[in-house]
Amino acid sequence: MLHHGDCFECLYPLPQGAIVITDPPYGIGYQSSRTRGKPMHWHSKAIASDGDLSARDRVLDGVEVFACFGSPKTSAPAGTVATLVWDKGPASGMGDLSFPWKPSFEFVWIGGKGWSGHRGEGVLRHQITSYASMGREHPNQKPVSLLEHIIAKAPAGVIVDPFMGVGTTGIACANIGREFIGAEIDRGYYDIACQRIGAAQSQGRLFA
Repeated sequence: MLHHGDCFECLYPLPQGAIVITDPPYGIGYQSSRTRGKPMHWHSKAIASDGDLSARDRVLDGVEVFACFGSPKTSAPAGTVATLVWDKGPASGMGDLSFPWKPSFEFVWIGGKGWSGHRGEGVLRHQITSYASMGREHPNQKPVSLLEHIIAKAPAGVIVDPFMGVGTTGIACANIGREFIGAEIDRGYYDIACQRIGAAQSQGRLFA
């Protein structure tokens, strides 16, 4: 089920036992620094509620089980029991161009119990080799394989993404057969999410 609007108005209270897997505003006032190549439609867009961590903390308030993306520049949310590192690979990372290392990784904060599956490394190497080939529609878009990896280890329950962006979490749920509820406040991103998730669901039915 997909909702267009403020997640606090259309999703809450969450279903009992819901698992929140989300890429919320990082609280860093993100602005694209891309200056080369063909301009993307999202370059001039600001991320809503990205001035601080209040939106992130509000959606996770009272949620026991979650996986939440975030920046190393900010603190972990309350209830975090483990921190994973997403290695984005050599194609990503800008930051301060005068500094001899680029920020090519992000954190994934894990909360709650019931996570299971193969015991692998805490560094998730789902690399973005090319944003162009990835079909990037959002400044913070994640690879589908990364979300599939996380969701596959999540306990039973509906997966909820209050900041679904262009729907990557929903696509991963469709691919591995998990129930999904998402919300997105930006109409343009919401429309893209509907198209992408609908295509993933149709593909799943085709190969079922």
